[in-house]
Amino acid sequence: MASSIVHMSFSGDFGGREKVAASLHRATYRAGYDCRLYMVVEERVGATGNANLFRSLGDDTARMRFFRTGSRFSVRLLMELRRKLQEDGVRLVHCHCYKSLFYALLLRECGLADIAVVYTLHGLVLRPGWISSFIRLVQHVGLRLCDGVVGCSEEILRAHVSDSAGDRATAIINAIECPAEYADIAARRAAARERLMERFGLCGNRPVVINVGRLCPQKNFPLYLRLVARDVERNGGEPGAHYLLLGNGALETELKEEARRLGVERHVVFTGFVAEMDQVFTGADLLVQTSIWEGTPMCLLEAQSYGLPAVVPDVGGNGAVVADGENGALYPVGDMDALAVRVDAYLADAPLRERHGQAAHMNVRTRFDMESWVRRHVDFYNRLGALVPAGRTA
Repeated sequence: MASSIVHMSFSGDFGGREKVAASLHRATYRAGYDCRLYMVVEERVGATGNANLFRSLGDDTARMRFFRTGSRFSVRLLMELRRKLQEDGVRLVHCHCYKSLFYALLLRECGLADIAVVYTLHGLVLRPGWISSFIRLVQHVGLRLCDGVVGCSEEILRAHVSDSAGDRATAIINAIECPAEYADIAARRAAARERLMERFGLCGNRPVVINVGRLCPQKNFPLYLRLVARDVERNGGEPGAHYLLLGNGALETELKEEARRLGVERHVVFTGFVAEMDQVFTGADLLVQTSIWEGTPMCLLEAQSYGLPAVVPDVGGNGAVVADGENGALYPVGDMDALAVRVDAYLADAPLRERHGQAAHMNVRTRFDMESWVRRHVDFYNRLGALVPAGRTA
């Protein structure tokens, strides 16, 4: 079978970007297009991260190809990618990170692959340093050489692509598949909550607040810990909610030390990486995000698909997903007082959580469905001249 489209990413662990690439690949294939996922596994990240990646991708890997590398650049990998692109009859490579963009463009510009190249900007804000400068340079050149650019939010697109790009650039907000009808999710919530409490050793009839993401500077988890500390202080030593921090990453030790410094190490649970999030989203009461920047976070769309209201910073695509005061709440980035006021309102009002959660579920179901997501991407490919065929061939 010829494979017209390949989604490609370099990944050592599993996060939002990997979920976008895998979800878009699967949805595109289900819609009747020839499509594969090329996942380049970065072994230098470590065995634990690699295991998280494979576990989260699940058993449905029939249309996926896995490559491995232990270095930042490998001629062997370049040639292996070339062989598989030819073998699979690939016409378009959709890149989901700067490394996949670099390899795809190198193959094309050296005459080793006859492919169109599209790049999705998931959001890239880097700390100062020579490696960061190199990454910026690669992306800067890549944005000019690739055939098309997708921004997962208008803000991300405007930050990296000039208006002169014209039809070569477009914003396409991420999407998610709702796990069930809202009534079915609501019916499972009590049992899921009980299992969640048992799983993470929570006691007492208090709302469960979750924050989800890689433990990295972007997510600004110290603000979340300060929120917990404020709640503990205001309630005489015991918080008014259970707080979970779900994810793994380089800052785990530093964040646990910060929790001890703030005196909240007993009141926030560091769960580590959680591959299966159904129980978490079904059993929780509120999603809180503290990021300093975002594209359009998949965990926000997932939370809404499970009927959870969310309190999130007004950054990236968050404002396109959350209707403030209707299905969640927005607050200025880094504003502790504004964050606390909005979280307090939800913790004090279960009927408000229920109304906004139901509205959140309907929001995702009607505005961020997978079929429309695929159609917008395929329309963009064809606008670029990629001429993606509408059905699979035998």
